[in-house]
Amino acid sequence: MKIYISGLYSGTSPQPGIGLSRSLRIAYPDATIIGVEYSNRSSGIHWPKFDELWLQRPWEELDLAAYGELITGLLDGGALWISGTDLEALWLASVFPDGHTNLLSPPAAGLSRITKPGVEAHKGLPLQIPPFVSTDHSDWDMHAFCRKHDWRVWLKGPYYEAVRTRSWDQFEAVRSALVKVWSTQRLFLQAHVSGYEESVMLAAYNGELLGCVSMRKRELTEDGKTWAGDVTEVPEAFAASLREIIRDINWSGGAELEMIRDPEGQRWLLEWNPRFPAWVHGATIAGCNLPAMLVEAATGIPAEKTTAQSEEFTRVVLEVPVRSRYPLPPLPEPYAGGIGHSMKHPSGMPALAERLHKLHPHLMSANGSGANGTRAEKPTGVAAIPPSFMRDLAAQDYDQLETPSFLFMDTTAAGLFDRASKLARRISTLDTLVSNGYSIKTNPDARLIKLALDSGFFAEAISLLEVQKALQVGFKPGQVILNGPGKWWPAGLLPKDPIHAVFCDSIADLKRVTAAAESGELRSSIFGVRLRTPHITSRFGIPLDTPEEFRTLVDSVSLLPRASSFGVHFHMASSNIGVRQWWHLYQSMLRWCRSIEKLTGRDIEVLDIGGGWFPDDWHEGREDDFTKAVMHAKATLPHVRQIISEPGKAMAQPSMALAMRVLEIQPIGEDSTEAVVDGSIAELPMYFFYPHRILRRDVATGELQPLKRGKTRLMGRLCMEHDEVASNVELPEGTQPGDVLIFCDAGGYDRSMSYVFGRG
Repeated sequence: MKIYISGLYSGTSPQPGIGLSRSLRIAYPDATIIGVEYSNRSSGIHWPKFDELWLQRPWEELDLAAYGELITGLLDGGALWISGTDLEALWLASVFPDGHTNLLSPPAAGLSRITKPGVEAHKGLPLQIPPFVSTDHSDWDMHAFCRKHDWRVWLKGPYYEAVRTRSWDQFEAVRSALVKVWSTQRLFLQAHVSGYEESVMLAAYNGELLGCVSMRKRELTEDGKTWAGDVTEVPEAFAASLREIIRDINWSGGAELEMIRDPEGQRWLLEWNPRFPAWVHGATIAGCNLPAMLVEAATGIPAEKTTAQSEEFTRVVLEVPVRSRYPLPPLPEPYAGGIGHSMKHPSGMPALAERLHKLHPHLMSANGSGANGTRAEKPTGVAAIPPSFMRDLAAQDYDQLETPSFLFMDTTAAGLFDRASKLARRISTLDTLVSNGYSIKTNPDARLIKLALDSGFFAEAISLLEVQKALQVGFKPGQVILNGPGKWWPAGLLPKDPIHAVFCDSIADLKRVTAAAESGELRSSIFGVRLRTPHITSRFGIPLDTPEEFRTLVDSVSLLPRASSFGVHFHMASSNIGVRQWWHLYQSMLRWCRSIEKLTGRDIEVLDIGGGWFPDDWHEGREDDFTKAVMHAKATLPHVRQIISEPGKAMAQPSMALAMRVLEIQPIGEDSTEAVVDGSIAELPMYFFYPHRILRRDVATGELQPLKRGKTRLMGRLCMEHDEVASNVELPEGTQPGDVLIFCDAGGYDRSMSYVFGRG
């Protein structure tokens, strides 16, 4: 008996080859076990228990047709082949579409049913698929997905690699790296599921399930790979459904179903790997030798009995002698900061992926099913542009426009403020008034401040200069709210009349506010504190992380003037922490407020909440959420009579666009392009934090065309390496230097934080 085993890498992200050889040696001690590898940098080639080593040329150099014929000859001659890598299994499926008696690897039809992330074959199992979205969608939609799932998401490659991405700039960096490694734009984002990691490993032959085991990961590496685990039987209810699926997809070979069990006990399927996992010998230690079952089914030759040694296994690091015929490779040429070669993919999987994309694109396509198992429509890669944007932008005179230039979209802005005002009136109750506040720092444009005034907003200021700006536009002192750590700057500009509210950002600030109130320098209808909920990284607000800090807050509140109402200010950027996380913190804040009331004896009459709302999260379908927020506040704090919502970014960000012109276009490689524009990160500093919807104006027709995803980088005019205003876009056919590009969603911090640079 000859058994060929591939996948010998035994590093930090190990392959199963070594474990397969150990298990098969127990079952078939006289078999000839041959290790197959494609790189002399894979340490597993030196495993002494291989009878022979078959070291091939790297995947980028192999003659695949000739290699396929060679493997066919081996299989026809009676040898067995067990693939230890996903991509080799895919390639073998293209060579043997209907399988082969001695190829212990799944056929193409079976592989098509387990493609991630949808994993069609999971239907019938008590598993759910975590929500996901293909990166074929627009960046705008992907940013929305990240916010929806609190930036607890993973960017995953089509075959290997999963990287946690906690911010937009990190997502873009990881996407760029994975696209380069795997030679495809077809990645996907998947929501993180908290819980314990589990796996089910199986062996099957010609559609018959031979055996399966369950494993819980007890120790993990930094890359999340199994280091230790415990092995148990698979419940019969699960095994019965799995048996039906294996029969339906006619599976042959090993497989691993990787799962997360959440705190409620629900299991979530992350992926179905088309080969045995690296911990395969751990199950053999527990008495379940699945590779032996597979070989026995394929050959009819009984395997020797495997004796269970323990239900738990762990890994150790072993040094082994280097095979004399395969000495260690030479050291690379030294380069700055580098030590040795990267061992991430020593077997050349990225090179094989690139070749398979060209040879068999149908095998390499990602699963397009939605999370509910239904087939999703192919995404267009174009973000939806609101009709009001199109009307406002179409009214601009681009022929006379100097670029780069911000465009104020008056009807869009007016509609946003009007909608917020109506929402506040609708969710107000007889005893609780709901109001809005406009954060001046978000964009101090007088037109927006005037809209806020006309729409019944309060003006929220973080400095006395902003207070004066609000008064100049027409606000009365009684319509101004003062907060932030630098509210006293610059000195001497406090209004003489009482302002509506002042909130203290720290204990030191509270003491200064108290002193100013006692001296008559500061008068306000409401005095309050800004809270920083525990375990949240922020420089703002009074912390509540320790009992000592909470006691200091309680003692300090007693210093605030009792003649004025007492309020609490809670601001946290939902666009940074995510929508669900914001609502969770809101509930937590209400419970802290209840404790503050009880311990201080002060009724909380005013809540000022909000901060950092992304426009879509605030405007779309949120009426029920805000209605519930008012109800929860009243249920927890019955003395609350006013709730002030601060949706500044949601108002300002959509109100302006940035127009710029194309300066030059340069093809790069076969299908990539770089274009230079006269805009830059000086005008678009929030490029790193969220994507912008972009349109191109057709000079001939005046039509505004949304840009879709593509392979063009838009680079700014500045001599700065990081001056890039968009990536992964496609310029419409016919785009020329001088054409106008319009970046929407630039009216918030893009406008207020823009700076003068590179203009002489």
